[in-house]
Amino acid sequence: MFKDFWYFLGDFFTKSFEILPIIGNKFNYLYMLIIFAFLVLWTVQMFKHEKEKKSNS
Repeated sequence: MFKDFWYFLGDFFTKSFEILPIIGNKFNYLYMLIIFAFLVLWTVQMFKHEKEKKSNS
C-alpha cells in the first residue's frame, strides 16, 4: 500500500518537473511576487504594532 503511494508521488513529481521547462521562469516570478507581497504585509503589520505600542505607553 505504501509502495503504491510513494510510486504515485514520484510519478507526480516527475510529470510536474517535465511541465516546468514549458512554463519557464514565469513560475519563479510568481513565487517571487508572492514572497514579496507577504514581506510587505509583514512589514506593514510590524509598523502597526510599533505604532500601537508607542500610543499605549
